[in-house]
Amino acid sequence: MNLENRLQRLYEWTPSFRLVYKKPVPTGLKTFRVPQTTGVPGWIVLTYENTTPVCYWLNTHECKKVSVFADERVCGDTIFRAEKLNDDEYVLSDIWMYNSNCVYACSTFSQRYGWLKLFLKTFVRETDVSVRLLHKSEVDEKSLRGYEEHPEEAGKSGYFVEKDKSESFAITKLGIPDCYEISGKGYLRVPDLKTSVYLRLKGDTFTCRCVRYDDEYWDVQENIPEIDVNAP
Repeated sequence: MNLENRLQRLYEWTPSFRLVYKKPVPTGLKTFRVPQTTGVPGWIVLTYENTTPVCYWLNTHECKKVSVFADERVCGDTIFRAEKLNDDEYVLSDIWMYNSNCVYACSTFSQRYGWLKLFLKTFVRETDVSVRLLHKSEVDEKSLRGYEEHPEEAGKSGYFVEKDKSESFAITKLGIPDCYEISGKGYLRVPDLKTSVYLRLKGDTFTCRCVRYDDEYWDVQENIPEIDVNAP
């Protein structure tokens, strides 16, 4: 029986298992925020093959052994959610299973965040021939996909929030209707009526958050209210 089938039979786990979902964070929910890298999502599994401790990287597309120098006492089916930065570096994002015990179900993410830091310090060593396992606190802010917001409640999945790529600019209204200039940057797009109304109410000069559309134009990146076209 291969590793994936064995883990599925024992723990009802598969590589497609998800602990974070891309959906809005409920209003007022208290969360613990951490970065998510642009790395490939997957799992690091510390386990045994017969009597030999081994480490696997796997996701829905691959399953391969990787070289990790870890204490064999933590190889009794310990499963980490991970992000693969390259063949030599992996970020441990969360703990789902620790020595066959599902710690995810009985702990909050912020607790596991602290445990992961202690785990790496206590049970893992870097060598010239092993891959590097990183904690979320070591992530480079320049290589982020976005952020995860985790509820302060045991066993609850997190929310993914994309990185805000918008910038704030000073905008000048020009003489032509629906034409707005960002000095030295280009122009605002006005693709619909609600954007036109929204910008018109801002006056002749104002600041606005924008995101690049192409080499010349930018889109408004603000919460533009819908308009009632049937209003008197």
